[in-house]
Amino acid sequence: MSTFPPAITQLCHLLRQEDATCHQLLETVHTERAAIRALAITDFHAINCRRLLILESLQSLANERQQLVQDLARHCGLRPGTGSIQELIDHVQDSSSDDLRAVYRSYMTVAKTVRDEIGQNVVLIEGIRGVVDQALSTGTPLSPVKDLYAADGQAIGTGRVNVLIHQQG
Repeated sequence: MSTFPPAITQLCHLLRQEDATCHQLLETVHTERAAIRALAITDFHAINCRRLLILESLQSLANERQQLVQDLARHCGLRPGTGSIQELIDHVQDSSSDDLRAVYRSYMTVAKTVRDEIGQNVVLIEGIRGVVDQALSTGTPLSPVKDLYAADGQAIGTGRVNVLIHQQG
């Protein structure tokens, strides 16, 4: 058991790193929301690149954490195949587990907030998409146009304005 407190300290350190990285992701989600509201389409590439780097970092930290949790679970004699942090917290009953509990609770709070905030962005995007879809389908006036082609590749001489906007925009 002499290696247990340093391993718990290492696990707390990893969770703090994940917590900080989740905060970065949360900032990115808020930046994305601002871009959605402003319809700043050109900002999305940079936002998505930043998000991808953050998600890759989170994945790496999660892999490292999972390996450490499995090692600790084996060390504690927990049944093979388990190895969740919550099981570890429930099993360990010493002063080092208090810090682990607090750090894990903080991390889970931020992770849930990120999930909820992403959900709000999805709702915004779907709302904008719905408005655009309605605008594109609110009538079918015909417009004479040259060089217009149907979906099957056949040339046509007139087309619905909403299809033209959809195909050209």
